[in-house]
Amino acid sequence: MSDHLNDVAQAAPHAQPLSPPEFKVRPVTLTYLLVLQGLPTLGVLALGAPSYALFNQPIPWMEMSLVIGGVAFFLTYLSSYPWRYRIIEALLAPATWLILHLAGYI
Repeated sequence: MSDHLNDVAQAAPHAQPLSPPEFKVRPVTLTYLLVLQGLPTLGVLALGAPSYALFNQPIPWMEMSLVIGGVAFFLTYLSSYPWRYRIIEALLAPATWLILHLAGYI
């Protein structure tokens, strides 16, 4: 059998294993928070609204706002923002829907 894997390990006994880079919290900017809310809004509406229009059905705005909030939460999570910003981003679209619904616009 070949012993080439052991030869490499023995050739460099002083080599240290690589450590992962240090985690740093991304600085929060208003522009980036607006982008993190706008992208899910455009994405969900671009993917969801045409299918309802195609079958001549009303758009379920409450469910759409919940999906927008979920996608915004996920993108904020991927961006390594603190929890308070994740919750704010997740609740912004459903809160907007609720206010518009109570006002009688939707």
